[in-house]
Amino acid sequence: MTSSHCAANLSTICDFTRWAMTEMAKNDISLGHGTADYWEEATVLVMRTLGLPFEKLEAFWDAKLTPSEIELVAANIKRRVKDKVPLAYLIHEGWLSQQCFYVDERVLIPRSFIAELLEEDLAPWVEDPENVGSVLDMCTGSGCLAILAARTFPNAVVVGADISADALEVASVNRERFGLEEDLELVQSDLFENLQGRKFDLIISNPPYVTEEAMLALPAEYRAEPALALGAGADGMDIMRRMMPALKEHLTPQGLAVIEIGDGREAFEAIWPELPVTWLTTSGGDDLVFAVRAQDLKDI
Repeated sequence: MTSSHCAANLSTICDFTRWAMTEMAKNDISLGHGTADYWEEATVLVMRTLGLPFEKLEAFWDAKLTPSEIELVAANIKRRVKDKVPLAYLIHEGWLSQQCFYVDERVLIPRSFIAELLEEDLAPWVEDPENVGSVLDMCTGSGCLAILAARTFPNAVVVGADISADALEVASVNRERFGLEEDLELVQSDLFENLQGRKFDLIISNPPYVTEEAMLALPAEYRAEPALALGAGADGMDIMRRMMPALKEHLTPQGLAVIEIGDGREAFEAIWPELPVTWLTTSGGDDLVFAVRAQDLKDI
């Protein structure tokens, strides 16, 4: 799969899209980072590698690539199908709630069911978004949820915290991209370590929750993401065991926490069987994200 070979046989966006789809099928790549099928994966890869707007695909469909463009597109197709590099890392774009975030190998590719709940202003849990004064996004990664929260709660002071300095560098890029330099604080912290004494009306979090067994079974595309942001021990609850007891100290008296734990409900309830959390409905199911009020954490 060399660029010289491609130059001799392929010339248009149509050609490269068709070829990319064939290579993807042949190499059994794994999807799951935002595209539905090989057609969408291939067209986004080709168009965005060229810096072209995806919605203009039809207009550019028969456009011929220059030699330098052929080399660039062929290289990205090779990295995608042979090296299993996720599409978002190749084009440095991750989409969530119709917003585009900068991403690279230092952060997870944006995906969280909490984004759906923010689109609905966290109703009915939050009565008036304008009355939320402070929000913490714990394990913020690229900063995507913190940025969505800043858009949802216009009067809130928003903090994004993460243990990874590398991740916070990416979050800083996105903070600037969305013009939130004055409104989004980024804090390097191992959970609440560097947030002592601070309380928030709302804490959201999509922490690591993948079990050791599931980590070993992940497709190559997911193994390309930072393991620090995924793995959480034998039952996937290592981070939650540390986070839950500390939550009450960092929520205001009427505060709310909304936390995503994937398929970890059974493990969570084995640890805290009596904790009165409410499992929220999302497009992925009714047991992936829970909400809990500050007053219900007093006995944890």
